[in-house]
Amino acid sequence: FSFVPTPVANSFPSKPDQDAERYPLDLVQCGFCDHVQLRHVVRGLFTEDYKYSTPDAFRPHLELHAKQLKQRYPHAKRVLEVGSNNGLFLQVLHQEGFEVAGCDPSAKDAWSLAVPFTSAVAATMPHKFDLVVALNVFAHIDDIRDVFRGLDIVLSENGAIVFEVQYLIDLINKGAFDMVYHEHLDYHAVRPIARFLSRVGFVMTAWEHIETHGGSIRITARRSGNEAAQPDENLDWHALRTRMDATTLKLQQAIAEHGTLVAFGATAKACTLIHQNGIAPDIAYCVDDTPQKQGRFIAGTNIEVCPVSRLRDEVVLLTAWNYEEQIRKRIPNRLVNPFT
Repeated sequence: FSFVPTPVANSFPSKPDQDAERYPLDLVQCGFCDHVQLRHVVRGLFTEDYKYSTPDAFRPHLELHAKQLKQRYPHAKRVLEVGSNNGLFLQVLHQEGFEVAGCDPSAKDAWSLAVPFTSAVAATMPHKFDLVVALNVFAHIDDIRDVFRGLDIVLSENGAIVFEVQYLIDLINKGAFDMVYHEHLDYHAVRPIARFLSRVGFVMTAWEHIETHGGSIRITARRSGNEAAQPDENLDWHALRTRMDATTLKLQQAIAEHGTLVAFGATAKACTLIHQNGIAPDIAYCVDDTPQKQGRFIAGTNIEVCPVSRLRDEVVLLTAWNYEEQIRKRIPNRLVNPFT
């Protein structure tokens, strides 16, 4: 399933770069296990200069998740987060009474090792962990088998791995094609995950559907236990293409009616949406609350990222649609969501 080649979405150059190098963006599906991943891997994406930080708008979800972990695992003490980024979830877990540690190549907090989590890194850790959590990171890892070899090293005998990933079925059903970009190497569904876990010595003991990021799944894996029942999952690629065409039409209509738009959310999704539809000339600028992104540009365009305070009365294209509820409270009457 091929997309228009795009620049690296989260690069956020310091000056306009309409001539930025584009890389192939193609999804491939395994004929044996149905897992979906990118055909091409761009190296060196997650560095010390990586601009993404877990936004504070995600805090309510994290706080609820931490309370649920405390209730479900009352005897758990030590928690490791793989992909801890700026440490927001570690902070929330610590407030719930857990002893915490993190691991992330672009770590921005005192609790985390600033390296990728690998089996070699795991072998150096002095403690076993009762819980390992990973939120929206297993889509970003090329060698996921090595990660689980490392998890087997650091997990206590009766420990559990609880991880969240965006749900491929929701992506297809909602036509949320902007979730496809080079940092997302893998696109997860329940059945392929269960097969993978069994191959690496774990059992998917539970899964649940959650609403974050347009639809995600939360998986619990343990070394032993009864495997959770798996859903029927249909990957309807023709439907995805049809929904992409509908989004393109909606964007064209919005531009024809309102003229130049302003994007709200300097997200990786914005990069895909803009390049797949060729609308960079129709975006005056982008606003975002993340200081590290302000003054920079959407990859492959001359669209500058500005503070939200720059907004006036323009019609706003919602490129951070997963935070639509919060954004509509700030500018309720002039938002265009391309996916609704």
